[in-house]
Amino acid sequence: MKVYSLPKILRDRLKHPSGKLIKNSKVNTNNLKGEFVSKALIVAVGDATTETLLSLGFIPNIEVVDGREMRIARKLPKSNYESLIKVKNPHSCLTEESLQAVSDALSAKMPVRIFVDGEEDLLALPIMASYPIGTIVVYGQPRIGLVFNCLDLEIRKSVITMLNMMGIYL
Repeated sequence: MKVYSLPKILRDRLKHPSGKLIKNSKVNTNNLKGEFVSKALIVAVGDATTETLLSLGFIPNIEVVDGREMRIARKLPKSNYESLIKVKNPHSCLTEESLQAVSDALSAKMPVRIFVDGEEDLLALPIMASYPIGTIVVYGQPRIGLVFNCLDLEIRKSVITMLNMMGIYL
């Protein structure tokens, strides 16, 4: 299995939120309504992020979870997904298998759960690089809040550059 490691220069860059940050104290149904465009594909990356969206009535089309929160085991979010894709993906890496899972999720019956044995965080990158423009990608910024990205060409270009630095060319 081919594994692509995250270079140190990107580790520092990815620690900072990229997108619109909504602080935990402001995360509620009213504040989030404006973040979701009608008929947009919604992707949640992370267990706590998925659980938060579900608890507020926002059902992700695709959820990417690993049964961990800040590397501590936790219960998986309770959701009614139609399709389950399981992959292995080590910490600070992306595998060919995880890249394929991201691609396969788009054609699976939705909602889809991608369950990662390992770490799910970096799967946001190939999602942002390859999913349709207008897709809403939500991930957590630990202890701070939720980060929302509505995919556009600028985000896509930036993420593709990061993936290229890892040796991934989509």
